[in-house]
Amino acid sequence: MESGKSQLWFLIIVSLAFTAVSGTNCGKGWVQFGKKCYKFSSYTATFKDAMVICNNNGARLLELQSKVEENWIDLQCRVRGYGFGVWLGLTDLQREGQYVTMSDARRPRYRNWMRGEPNNGNRNEHCAMYWITRSGWNDTVCKGKINFVCKK
Repeated sequence: MESGKSQLWFLIIVSLAFTAVSGTNCGKGWVQFGKKCYKFSSYTATFKDAMVICNNNGARLLELQSKVEENWIDLQCRVRGYGFGVWLGLTDLQREGQYVTMSDARRPRYRNWMRGEPNNGNRNEHCAMYWITRSGWNDTVCKGKINFVCKK
């Protein structure tokens, strides 16, 4: 238990240091990680509403590119107290079972689906989310409301 707390604090410190070193060219309310900028929601929204909000901010809904980025997002979500998860910019609305990114309609190169997912539960799960408590991806109903992250 104690090593888990130490690990979390280490990640927080490294995250803050990395953000400070990389500078903040993102604008007010945005957080920089590497060469990208992220805006974390302070409220929940449906998949569609989250996409529109991100688009209106000159960004897109979060599309994870690597395990390093996913770990950083996980930490940021935990620090912000997100209880459930965040939307990912992936959907299989065009073709069942084939999740593609919203930005270019391609299959993501990086994937971290939880075991047994995506499973299209109740034949009504067509949008992807990062599930914080399980540290993996899940398909869920698009009309549900969860937090979201915009990325530019």
